[in-house]
Amino acid sequence: MTLFDALRHQWRRRVRSPTFGRSLVGILLLLLATAYFGVLFLAVGWFFPEVVAEVAPEQDPLRLLNEFLLYGAVGLVPMRFFLQRSAGSDVRPYLPLPLRRAQVVRILQVLSSLSLLNLLPVVVLAALWGRTVLPATSAIGAAFWAIGALLLVATTQFLNSLLRAVWDRNAGWVLGTVGLLAVIAAGSNWRGFGGLREVSSGLFGGVAAGQVLPLFVLGGVTVGAAVAAHHALRGRLYDVLRDASTGSGAAQTGPALLGRQWGHGDIVAIALLDATLILRNKRPRQMLLLGLFVIAMFSAASFSGDSMDAFNEVLFGFFLSGYLGLMYGQFGYAWHGDHFDHVLLHTASPATLIRAQFLTLVGLCVVPFFAVVPVVIALVPSMLVSLFALLVYNLGVTVPALILMGTWHREALELNQTAFFNYQGTTSGSAVIGVLVGLGVTGIPIVFAMGMGLVPTLLVLAGLGAVGLATAPLWTRGASRLLWRKRHAVATGFRDE
Repeated sequence: MTLFDALRHQWRRRVRSPTFGRSLVGILLLLLATAYFGVLFLAVGWFFPEVVAEVAPEQDPLRLLNEFLLYGAVGLVPMRFFLQRSAGSDVRPYLPLPLRRAQVVRILQVLSSLSLLNLLPVVVLAALWGRTVLPATSAIGAAFWAIGALLLVATTQFLNSLLRAVWDRNAGWVLGTVGLLAVIAAGSNWRGFGGLREVSSGLFGGVAAGQVLPLFVLGGVTVGAAVAAHHALRGRLYDVLRDASTGSGAAQTGPALLGRQWGHGDIVAIALLDATLILRNKRPRQMLLLGLFVIAMFSAASFSGDSMDAFNEVLFGFFLSGYLGLMYGQFGYAWHGDHFDHVLLHTASPATLIRAQFLTLVGLCVVPFFAVVPVVIALVPSMLVSLFALLVYNLGVTVPALILMGTWHREALELNQTAFFNYQGTTSGSAVIGVLVGLGVTGIPIVFAMGMGLVPTLLVLAGLGAVGLATAPLWTRGASRLLWRKRHAVATGFRDE
């Protein structure tokens, strides 16, 4: 089996998929959006010297570019983790074939590298090379710089495969390592030592000067990342084989951890299942990444002005602590559609599922709130009361509304599809209910903010949220009864019967 055979198989698999026709319009729109942003990035790279001359005329464009290339690579790795398909996501069809495991891993890594997240960086780097590097260096230096930049892009590709494989084995190692590196980077910047910037300037400034040693360093890092990713993916293949032989593996990559025993009635374990489903599958990762992008843009727009009126302050607080919950919670148990029967089988009561979903949505509301609190304290501490009031409102009003709305979904979601321009899993009935619930939970803060001042609005919203939290034992019991009555209809709809 050659690489061309694998490419032909992947193409036929996509074309023959029952969802190909329905997602064709979304694919075309995604391609148009990619072409638009590609042209935009190309223009930024092409006019980079002019932009630097306008914004910072005292800076050398080539030196500034060399200093921040590693920052771009660091930002590209999490983008790959959230947006790019894993190298092992399509491994099961190739395991029964008489192929060596090393060959399977190489084929899967090549297939994973055929991504727009490899094409766009190369296009930008090509524009930067033609306008910034080539006119300011010798031919040898420009060639070395181009090779080093391509090695950097390849390193991010291998690091993504390595992180995915390690995440499947032990997510704690990945989170702990990322947290440690973030603390080190923040501490070094706080102490005035830009370690990453100095390393980036030394490596790419050296290759631009025609030095061979920095190029060897970049090549060694790329080879090391490739070897580590290869061995990690081989280990992942053996795990998939073992799961398939014991019958504990699922047909899709999303519910793969269902082979692990998490016990009966364990609310925290089911919430962790939700977290793993989000981080391991393409569609929920992209939805939450889009939500984080919207929150970041809204935060930047909110903090750019001198002050905000009551309407904007309430709206900002609502979206900050509620947008991720709305993005994920609107589909309810449709995220677990392909293994909903398994979840019901290993759950002591529907109340356990309701409380676990409540815990998941609470986490999605609280995480962005605590991430923005330090910025708010540093820039506009007066907004802290508003943010806390809206957090209480989202926890006590928005989250219960989303949990009740989730019991009406009857179509399972395809977890490995893209989230952009994708309406799979949304029926006319669920769309109407979603619009009504969205208008309800969003309209209450907006109406009060427009009709009253800031302080009365915050008091009313915080009071509604406090009532919802105080009555959680009552409404969770009612939601569990509703789910128990609808469990057969929900499971049948998810099985497409």
